[in-house]
Amino acid sequence: MEYKIKMQAISTATNVLSQAIEGLLDLVKDLRTKLQARAMRRRTINELSSLNDHELRDLGISRSDITSIANGTFHDGRVNRRGKIKPTIEQENDNLRGWV
Repeated sequence: MEYKIKMQAISTATNVLSQAIEGLLDLVKDLRTKLQARAMRRRTINELSSLNDHELRDLGISRSDITSIANGTFHDGRVNRRGKIKPTIEQENDNLRGWV
């Protein structure tokens, strides 16, 4: 009987230790993922900031958009609330085609 109790105690301790190790590994993975995302945001900000105003204008963005682009929250006004791209003035009005 005493042997069975010792084996249960060892089994319980092993399970607790195993769960603790798994939790620690998950924590390390989450931290690594967050650090990689932060590094990507920083790289994006640095690369876009190194462009001159003319190059940014060619891309259709301004300096004030750089942080929101890096964070993935950029909204360019062509997409409505339902996620559909709004038609351009040229597409809405055939009379303006080629002039706008």
